[in-house]
Order: sequence, then C-alpha cells, then structure tokens
Amino acid sequence: MTLVLPQSTVRLINGATNNHRHPGLQLDKFSIPGDQQAQKAALEEVCLIPGDSSLFASLAERRRRTLKSLPGAIEFRCTTAGPLTLHLSRASALENAGICLHPLYGFVYLPGSGLKGMARAYAETVWLPTQTDPQQAWRNIEDVFGWAPNPERKQQIKDRKHPASVRREDDSDAESPEIKASSGHIVFHDAWPTGWPQLIVDIVNNHHPHYYPGQAGKLDDQGRCRDCGFRPDDPNAHPPGDWEDPVPVYFLALKPETTFTFPLSKRRPDVAGDLLTHARQWLLGALCHLGAGAKTNAGYGAFKPATGTEPTLPAAVDETWKAATAGRSPKRGVLETTLELVTPGFLAGAEQYGGAAAEGCDLRPATLRGHLRWWWRALHAGFLDVKTLRALEAAIWGDTRAGGAVRIVLENTGVPAAQLYDKQSKANFDRDAKKSDHGIPGSDPQKTTQGLWYASYGMDEGRQNNRRQRCVLEPPASWRLRLIARPTRFFTNRADAADPKRGNQGKPITAEQVLDQAKAALWLACHFGAVGSKARKGFGSLAAAGLDGWTLEKCHETAGQLRTALELPNSFSESHAHSSSLQQMLNPVEVAFSWPNVWHVLDQVGFAYQAFAKKYKHQREKMALGLPRRIGNPVQGTFNPAPPVTTNGRCSSPVHIHIDRRDGGWLVRAVAFPAARLPDLDASTTFLKGFLKDFGDDLRRRSNLQPPPSAPSPSRDATRQHAPAPPAGPSLPSAGDPVDAVLLEEKTKKGGWKARHEPSGLTGPIQNSADVPADRKAGDKLTLIVASANPREIAFRYPTAADEQRARKPRGRPKGDRGGAPGGRR
Repeated sequence: MTLVLPQSTVRLINGATNNHRHPGLQLDKFSIPGDQQAQKAALEEVCLIPGDSSLFASLAERRRRTLKSLPGAIEFRCTTAGPLTLHLSRASALENAGICLHPLYGFVYLPGSGLKGMARAYAETVWLPTQTDPQQAWRNIEDVFGWAPNPERKQQIKDRKHPASVRREDDSDAESPEIKASSGHIVFHDAWPTGWPQLIVDIVNNHHPHYYPGQAGKLDDQGRCRDCGFRPDDPNAHPPGDWEDPVPVYFLALKPETTFTFPLSKRRPDVAGDLLTHARQWLLGALCHLGAGAKTNAGYGAFKPATGTEPTLPAAVDETWKAATAGRSPKRGVLETTLELVTPGFLAGAEQYGGAAAEGCDLRPATLRGHLRWWWRALHAGFLDVKTLRALEAAIWGDTRAGGAVRIVLENTGVPAAQLYDKQSKANFDRDAKKSDHGIPGSDPQKTTQGLWYASYGMDEGRQNNRRQRCVLEPPASWRLRLIARPTRFFTNRADAADPKRGNQGKPITAEQVLDQAKAALWLACHFGAVGSKARKGFGSLAAAGLDGWTLEKCHETAGQLRTALELPNSFSESHAHSSSLQQMLNPVEVAFSWPNVWHVLDQVGFAYQAFAKKYKHQREKMALGLPRRIGNPVQGTFNPAPPVTTNGRCSSPVHIHIDRRDGGWLVRAVAFPAARLPDLDASTTFLKGFLKDFGDDLRRRSNLQPPPSAPSPSRDATRQHAPAPPAGPSLPSAGDPVDAVLLEEKTKKGGWKARHEPSGLTGPIQNSADVPADRKAGDKLTLIVASANPREIAFRYPTAADEQRARKPRGRPKGDRGGAPGGRR
C-alpha cells in the first residue's frame, strides 16, 4: 500500500528528511494502516524523527517566563519510573497506537485536563476517606476543581452518607442564594518534558484473543464455534486455551526516566494558598500512587519525584497514602517486595533481534501481569465454569469494560546490560562428552543435541550471516515490585460493570481480598513458573521476597475463601476444567544440584528432557509434550488431539520447570498439568506421570555427578555450523532488515551511493542507487534495506514498492539449523 496522493506531493514527502518531519503529521497523516507488522513499521518511522532540541529549549524557556507571571505559580518535577503512554485510542490512521503529541511542535506532553482529572480522582478516592472533617474536605475539593449542577452532584447532595452540600453565597445563611456552579480556583497546566523525549515502539500480546471477548466467531454446520468447538450458549464456551495464538499489538510509548515539569497556578490572586497546596499534594499523590495515562494497571505511567528536586514524597502525601492503606478496611492494599532473577531470561519488548532488542531485554510490567493472570486462572479453573471464571478474572484483573483492581509497578533496581545469547560459550560438549554421563549415556553423539541448546532452541540459530540471536539477561538482576489493590465488585453480567446505574449492584470484593489474590498468583509464578521465552524450560525463573508464609495450601485456601464470599461454587468439577488447573497439577519433582554454575544445571535439564524424548523416537505419542512437534520418519503410532487443537497448530507444553536457589546451589522443580486435548485427559495424565518420573530419576542421577568444566570444550560439529560470536556491542542487522543509515560523500567506482550504518559503523554500497531520490545529498539520514551484512562489510538497497509489500506480509518462524535441535522441537 502506498500514499494515495499526487506524485508531486509524494516526491515532496519522500524528499523530507527525518530532521524536517513533524511526528504528529507522520503519525496521523502519513502512516499507512495495515496489519500489526505494517503498524509496527509505521510507528518506527515516527520514532526515527529526532525533533528539534534547540527549538524545544527556546519554547520551554518562553513558557517558563509566562508561567512565572501567573498568580501563585508553582511547579514541581517528576520522572517516569516505567514506560508511559496515553491517548492510545485517539483518532488516527492506526489502531490503538496513538500518543498525545503537541499539535504544533510534536513532542509528547500531558494535557492539564487529564492531570486535573487524575488529581481529583486521588482526592476523592484516597485523600477524602482519611480526613477527620469530610464536609470541609469536600468543600476543599470543590473549591480546587469547581462544581456544576449535574445529576451526579445532585445525587451526592441527596445522599446522607456523602459530604457534599448546597453551596451558598453566605454559607451561614440558609436563605442566601445558591451557587449552582463555579470554576475551580486552581489551574492545572499542561506538563511538558524537560527535554525532547524519545519515543519507542512498545508491544502488548493478547494471549487469549478468543477467551477474553467471550464471543463466538464463525460457527460450523452444527452451530458450534469454530475456535473452541462449543455452542455459543454453553457456559464453558471460549475457554482460555494454551492453543490460542497470541495477537501482538504495537503502540507508541515513552522510555522510563523521562522527566516532566508540572505547573500549577491560582485562577485569581486572592485564592487561598492552602488550595494550591492541596492541589499540588493531590497531583503528586496521583502521579506516584495511581499513575498517569493509559495502561496504568499494567505498570505504565508510574512516576517518582525527580532526583535532585524532591527525593521523597512530601510528608503530607506520604501520610495520606499510609492512612489509605492501613486499618481494617483500607481503601488500597499494597505489597512492596523485591523480585530477583534466578536463571537467565530471554526477555524482549517490541524487538526480539538486532540492536534495539538489547535495550528491551528487561522484565516488563505487562509481561509479569500476564503471568500472574495465568497462575491466578489456574488457581480457580475447574471450580467455576468458563463464563463465571471470565467474569471473576475481569473483576480482579480487568477487561475492556472496566479496569482491573490490581496495579503493577515495576522499577529496575539493578539490571545489567543484556547480552547476545551465544550458546556455544555456555555449553559445548565434544562427541565423547555427549555420550558420557553428563550427556546421554550410550547415545549417538551425531544425533544428540547439547542439552542447553535443546532447552533453548530458537534463541541462537542459523549460520554465519543468517545467524539469529536473542538477547539474554543474566543474574544478578532485581526489580522493586509494588502490587496495589483497590476494592472492586463482581458482576455475573460484565455489561453491568460499565453501567453507571448498576455499578454499585455487584458483589463487593475488598482491597485486602484483591491483594491476597495477587499475592497467591505471585507466589505460584515464583514457585512453579518463569517469564520470557523458554520459560517452561526453566529460563527466566524469579524469586520474590516477603512471601515466606505462603504455600500451595494457602493459595488454595485464599481462592476458596473468595469464592465462598461471592457465593460461587467451591467444589471442583472436571467438566469445567478447560484450561490448566492447579487442582489437576501432578505432584512436583524436585532435584537439588550443588553445582555453582546455573548454566550447567540448565544444560542437564535439557539433556534429561531430550533423553526422555528419545525414548519416544518416531512416536506421535510425544506430541503430548506440546505442539507443534516434528516427528522424524518413519512416523509410528497415532495421536489425535481434541479440537480445536491440531497436530500442525500450537499448544504450549503442559510441563513447567522452575529453578530456585537452595543452600548455595540450585533446586530444579518440575510440574505438569494434564491436558484434556493432548489428546485426552487420561492419556495426558499417564504420559506426563511417566515423564516426571523418568525426568526426575535422570536429574537425580545427574545431580550426583561432578559439575563439568567451567569452560566449554570445542565441538567440531558446532565449529562447522556456526561462525564465531560477534564482538560485544551492537548486533549486526540481518538481510532484509530496515535500518537507518547516513549517505556518504564517497561514491562507488560506478558513481553509486555509499552509506554508513551508524550502530555498527560499517559502510557499503546502495545496490540500487538509481532509486535514491535525486534531491538526496551526502549527510542525509534515510531508511535503507540491508542486502547483506557480516562483521566486515555491509550492503544496502533503497526501499521500493515491492519491499513495502513484503514488509506487510507476516513473517514465518525462523528456521533453526541441526546444531540447535535436530529436526526442530523434538
């Protein structure tokens, strides 16, 4: 798809360098809609626009002088503790991808109207309940924000429990004329960044696009949903299956550690100073405890006082929050803890490969939130039918009708730089070692994959210039985690949650009950689960402090108490368990290793897993370990998964491996969830019991061995199949990748253009130089397509219409070489 404009206009647009483009115009007028990959490419174009820093500095200074002339003007600074996004659903050519850009200058800012709204929300829901004189407190709120004769205020005045009252010109005289409306006495100005902020492309993955809406798509001839096989009116229709394909959604966000200035002023000079003080405290509290912008429950929009201005919150704000989170019926429940990375994790943001992937290789709040939802769901699955489970999950974690009752704030406290994963540098046995006790005894080394490579298949694959490496984050790494819970209500019919007239009719759930649900999910995730790619093989295991009193039994007890309080079923029914259920989870296998190196432990996990799979060589039966899975010829046996699962489709492994630190060593813990569709519950249970027994026995044998040498031995097989790992620093782009480059004065022998790839410093020719617009000149930055690249040289192509078409086609999965895992996942 191309711009539908006169050719002369298109040439003018294409001739404008990124330095001369306006981010807002690029986003709203020149971004071509398409699928999510096309949307990602369009958003990357917006992020490449650097903005005019000198212009911004001049504007900011002029604005500062203007604000100082206003009555009672004050300002404070806060810095984002995580990513920030807002106005995602604003009118734009792209779907749910926008951000609030200044209409004239194009930088991200926070509108004063939104800041005023969130400050009022904090004042009413957090500050007001802590006040000893609620009537006077409410008058202060109205004086700061104003009031109008709307139905909501009239209802508040009628409600004897609400502190609102009629405002009169002379409040001491009941006959005095009523003041029906008033503007607020405090002006909330737009918040500007302290410098031109850097936009990034961010991503959220909807892992259950069929379950969350709870609606049938196409029906088959028997009136059943094609996506799940249930009739639309069945209470178990649209279950949250591990067979659903994740749907990525790309959008714009700001990087963490972006500082904003928040100005306030009095509307008139005679406004009382304490109102300005209240407004400042409420806005600070809202920014630091509630968050700003969109996706605040997923950790976006978290702020902290800017370093060097106010390292901590003012005492009044801090005391208000403490009061709101204390007592028998707190308005907020809070857990503050530290998360620690125990095993290396393959984490990523919008980019999985290339130079940008290293920066995104971090634990994201949205990632953690998704895992908490999964384990919370496993806690209740089978006790409730799918429809009720969906409604209860929405009450706790949110849906499209109403926000969730749990907010996650995750702040990096000690995360090292991510590195390209080089599997050869971590474990690399020669042929004799592969058939030794540390490998798979008696196996054919030519048909045996290094254990670590087997477990991390797909993270470092390919040969030489086509090598694709994910970034890995290694311990020690830690994050400060805050789980903030608020009261909510359970609605059997979720449409009532968004209906103002019925919003108070749902069954109440206290903030303490909500927080206990989140704590249970966190304990389960840090005891049985992990995060990132290859999480179910033990990579990305986490540990959380402050949960010492929690056990599996306490998690079950906490879930049962909530169901009882809401008068929901509290007995398990196999007919309701259409997703992984803790009630069906097989007993854990635990094996302790006293070895010092966790990479060696992961290597042995991979060998033990592979050894079991080899027992089912050529057997379809091992598809019970997850799909898709290639079975080598001659294929034997049968395996007929229950719909909607197919042998060629996706279904995540029912085995979860977690690794904990234990007594100076490591504890490997493996659990399995029998899957009713792989191929049926009985067959899955029998197969997985056999897996856990053999896997556990093999790991125990291995744990009694001496650890292998720290330095991996060279492998002739690996040496043949892989080029040496690239040097530290930015990774090389792959052929076909779009990159930013700078045109050079130096030309090729035939007079063609040369360009330099800035991150790597490599220079090379543009093969189709004739397609480069004639108005381009040396020094211009432009987007090119990589034709080829290696550590010594690079070549480019100027993007053509055909490249744009290819970019919009979904990419297939990268193919691995036989050095990674023979024949794919086995």
